[in-house]
Amino acid sequence: MSLAPHEALELHELIRSEVVCVKKIQASMNMAQDEELRNFMHDSLKTKTTALTELEQLYFKGQHNRLQ
Repeated sequence: MSLAPHEALELHELIRSEVVCVKKIQASMNMAQDEELRNFMHDSLKTKTTALTELEQLYFKGQHNRLQ
């Protein structure tokens, strides 16, 4: 699979967005006093981290195939 330039750019923007979300959640988790909120944030962080990993793999796979 090779990404077109506009697809690579869109995917890069999605990755940046996920990185910002992960950082915000990480920064806010220690301030949360409610246990239910902390659990929700932890679950959200896990989900976002998984999504970020998948997006990065897709991006790098598309970039690698494009160079070949």
